[in-house]
Amino acid sequence: MSGAPSILCPICTENFQTSDTIYTTSCGHVMHYNCIQNWRERSGECPVCRVQYGNMQKLFLNFEENAGGESVMKELQAKLDSYKTRMEQLDDQLNETELSFLQMHEHYTIAEKEINVLKGELSKRNDSETNFMALQSQYTKAVETIKKLKDKNQDLFSEIEAKTKENQLKTLEISALEDTMGCMGTSAVGSDSILKQQLKIMEQKLRHITGELQKEISISTQLSIDKMKLQSLVDQYGATKTEPSPNFVNNIQEQKPIEKENREPTEKETITNDSPHLTSVVIKRFPWRHLVFSLSDVIVALASAIQVQLSPCDICDARILENLNKNHPLPNVVSLFVKFQSLQLKTKFLSNKSKVKNHPEYGSILIYEYMDDDTNSLFHYAKSKLKVCGFVSVFCQNGQVMASKGRNKLAKLIHIKSKDQVNDMLSSNAESITENTAKGIVTLQCFTDRNKSNSSMERKEDSKDENDLKYDEDFYARN
Repeated sequence: MSGAPSILCPICTENFQTSDTIYTTSCGHVMHYNCIQNWRERSGECPVCRVQYGNMQKLFLNFEENAGGESVMKELQAKLDSYKTRMEQLDDQLNETELSFLQMHEHYTIAEKEINVLKGELSKRNDSETNFMALQSQYTKAVETIKKLKDKNQDLFSEIEAKTKENQLKTLEISALEDTMGCMGTSAVGSDSILKQQLKIMEQKLRHITGELQKEISISTQLSIDKMKLQSLVDQYGATKTEPSPNFVNNIQEQKPIEKENREPTEKETITNDSPHLTSVVIKRFPWRHLVFSLSDVIVALASAIQVQLSPCDICDARILENLNKNHPLPNVVSLFVKFQSLQLKTKFLSNKSKVKNHPEYGSILIYEYMDDDTNSLFHYAKSKLKVCGFVSVFCQNGQVMASKGRNKLAKLIHIKSKDQVNDMLSSNAESITENTAKGIVTLQCFTDRNKSNSSMERKEDSKDENDLKYDEDFYARN
């Protein structure tokens, strides 16, 4: 028989049928007789409401068989419709998922192509870094070679000075001997021959010293030329090192000829007087622990430590030069850029910078005048080149590169405007060295020629004296 789906036994959860024995408790709940008997053996409470019940009563129920079947059919039909709707939704989701998969696959293909392109660029960059390391090694070797050449050149200059002094002494000795010979013109022939022999020895020594001096001068000149060539290569390598680019290898291999003719400096090489950084300074190795929220207050405190009275209004700009990253630990020291309102404030701040050395908190910092990239490049270029020309002081003052051959205040200052000006000064110095060397050789040659001339004249006079003496003997013999 068909069961009524709306009436279930709460213990076995099965539908009640007409053939079942059904009982109800005093609390009103309906159950199979066998189920309630088994339950009472374990507990005296109602399995539904948990209330103690005193008695039970049998129920006689009549069920309509067709009503249960139609209800089941409707329920099954409803479930079927629900499943169909769910299936359609799943089909739609499947279509959307497939479309998304195709789009993702397309994005994956594009990303894979981009990855291949980036791998190619990375490979080129690695090759460029390898070439850069090779050039760095060449640069280091060139610097070592230049240092050795400088040392050797200095030794040669010392030897040349020693030879020159020795040559001067020998020249003085020759002059003294010539004077002595002039005073002893009436002396005996034996003394005259001794002096002539000494003069010959001196002439031989002079010729030997002159030859050695000429060799040393030629070697020194060649070393100076080689040094200038190597320095030019080092400058090109240095420019490549500070500004690396993907095609820097080709740029280094291209050498530009040095223009000997004077020309006007370009805009990049000329340091203009109206630079916006004329009132700026750079403070290096500033302790991080002394930094506060307002950098202007930090600069005012530092100025007070070096006995300079400032206020935050006197500072146009103050910032940290390093790029700080939150993923990296904070540094112990930093570099600060400070721009003042006037040039007078900057000058006063720089003039008192030496007072910071003995300060217990700021003793480690260094204060410099700010230079832009062009001025900084020109400053280091002039400082490395002009030492051989006798310029002992190369410094930056009010945004301009200055050079002098003395450290006192009366020394003449030369304004260095461009690298071409430095190259012209080097060329003039090399020409003056060559000219002085040539003059020294000519002077030595003149001394040698004069000594030879004096020797030949003395020989002629000796021969004449012998002939005169012979004629006198013949005269006395005839008489």
